[in-house]
Amino acid sequence: MKTITFALTFLAAVAGAFAQEEPAKTGAKKKVINWREDYAGALQEAAGSSRPLLIDFEADWCGWCKKLDRETFGNGDVIRLVEQFFIPVRIDTDREPKLSAKFEVRGLPTILLLGPNEKELQRLSGFRPADKFLSELRQTIKTAASLDELKKAAEKSPSDLGAVRAWARAVFASGDGVEAEKILAGALDRNPLESSLLLDIADLKKAAGNTDEARKLYERILASGEARAGESYHKAHLPLARLLLGKKDYQGALKILSAYTGLGKDIDNLAEAFFLRSYAYSVLDRDVEALADLRKVQDLDPDGDYGARAAYIIDLVDRKE
Repeated sequence: MKTITFALTFLAAVAGAFAQEEPAKTGAKKKVINWREDYAGALQEAAGSSRPLLIDFEADWCGWCKKLDRETFGNGDVIRLVEQFFIPVRIDTDREPKLSAKFEVRGLPTILLLGPNEKELQRLSGFRPADKFLSELRQTIKTAASLDELKKAAEKSPSDLGAVRAWARAVFASGDGVEAEKILAGALDRNPLESSLLLDIADLKKAAGNTDEARKLYERILASGEARAGESYHKAHLPLARLLLGKKDYQGALKILSAYTGLGKDIDNLAEAFFLRSYAYSVLDRDVEALADLRKVQDLDPDGDYGARAAYIIDLVDRKE
């Protein structure tokens, strides 16, 4: 059934407050940001203080940079926030071309917020007024504060796997997948039979493109059985099936998806499982079973995305026959 194969392939591809401080007293000397000019020294200072870097890339010829310096970096609230939460660094792109190239600075002004490990937290391009800049900085601070709180909770109670996994997920969401995997691997060393940790690590490896390693971990969870792995046993089926479909191992995917759909009606994402299995069936020229699964998808998800896709494909096939 080549029509189903094409349609499924196409549709699967497209699926897819911080309070401000009191104002300065009248007549007081105007404060300015204490900009560092030595990047290496500022990076070392950031590591020692656990504060992120705020790097202002600018140049003498940049008019918008001067406007940013005057109207935004000259704002009292901005000054206080930057001085309290960041290590500010100013880089002249003409004098530091290698550093500008390292961070792929392509226009001015560019403001880069970096963690002490040089992990990019946020990139702001172009001029922004003080109020908008304050809002963006505060959001970054909140994110960093949340990470710090989750880290403290996990380190205080390393046996609390929920806290450890929450910390790892937040670290991954911040863009540091390597560190997130280290956190989970450390917890797994202490709990070698904990399937939830194996599942999280497998998901991280899959997101990083290490599909072979992810596949082995998903298969390890399934091999341990439902009684031991519990909820992780259920959750490992679909990502493993997607990996197998991506590798064109349709028979392997069919086996995994059939096992999953056989677990009962109370499991999650059942419509997706039948949809994926219909694709595997169609590629293997098992047309009758493919259509039967698509009709199950319609019944399970009549008003949802998978139900709509199934209905479209069934209608397309009916019109071709």
